[in-house]
Amino acid sequence: MELYERYHLMLYHAAYGILKNRDDAQDAMQEGMISAFEKLDQFKGEGDFGAWIRKIVVRKSIAYYRHNKRFVDELQFENHIELSESSEDDPNNFPSINSVQLTKAMAKLNHRYGLILKLYYLEGFTHMEISDLLQCSYDNCRTILSRAKAQLKKKLNERTRD
Repeated sequence: MELYERYHLMLYHAAYGILKNRDDAQDAMQEGMISAFEKLDQFKGEGDFGAWIRKIVVRKSIAYYRHNKRFVDELQFENHIELSESSEDDPNNFPSINSVQLTKAMAKLNHRYGLILKLYYLEGFTHMEISDLLQCSYDNCRTILSRAKAQLKKKLNERTRD
């Protein structure tokens, strides 16, 4: 119970960030915690326990999402991506923003793009781990992340011009 009390809010927010639904996030968080409790003997004490359990919940959330067939097929949205070759459209060159602007821009992204940005930048997953989670190749993962950054930058630029 002490572990639940200590980590449930952090884990709920991680699940909610992926699932965008309160009930689904609660279910995924609870399933992830049950799975972690069943696998406590696998935790080697190397690294942070919170990070270990969070990875389990994130994986459960993605599996839960996939199970409910809400994942958009990548080919359906790839044709709608506008990428520019100019240096001013470099996806790493973001305008000055605040957290409210970032949250609003992230909400307007394709769900898969938002998910990969969160996994990489907020959760700290590597390209290899994300490619495993999303069941895509390493190179495809890197491409999707690059396109997601470009789309986020575009949304943020639209917000700063308004």
